[in-house]
Amino acid sequence: MAEKIAKAGLGTPLPLTEEMIKEHVDNGEDWSSASVFVLGGIRKGKDGKPRFVIRRVSHVDGDLGAELRKHIGDYKGFRFKFFRSTRNAFDRECEIYHAFKPRKNKAPPNKPKNTKFTCPVPDCTFEGW
Repeated sequence: MAEKIAKAGLGTPLPLTEEMIKEHVDNGEDWSSASVFVLGGIRKGKDGKPRFVIRRVSHVDGDLGAELRKHIGDYKGFRFKFFRSTRNAFDRECEIYHAFKPRKNKAPPNKPKNTKFTCPVPDCTFEGW
């Protein structure tokens, strides 16, 4: 599981706190209005390194910091990445959803408003697009 999320390129697991959101999201060097984030828990693996357990995946077309703040206290940690396009962010969200099936996601990702996007995962059978 750790190898899949590492390939997803969502960065280092961070504690979901106001301080971490300010430092890494609001004041980060990279910023875009399109982003993907995962929420979950951080625990030590057998090798002593932190392991991230994905509970929810989502994308944001807007203020990522504001969206993350809604979940402080509900999850221990987060990972994120900014993308240069809404399409790229949505595609990555779908890929992560299908790879990990996060238990807090009740259904596949919603396509962004005013788009005709469909899931890029070939075996997706969701018909709600």
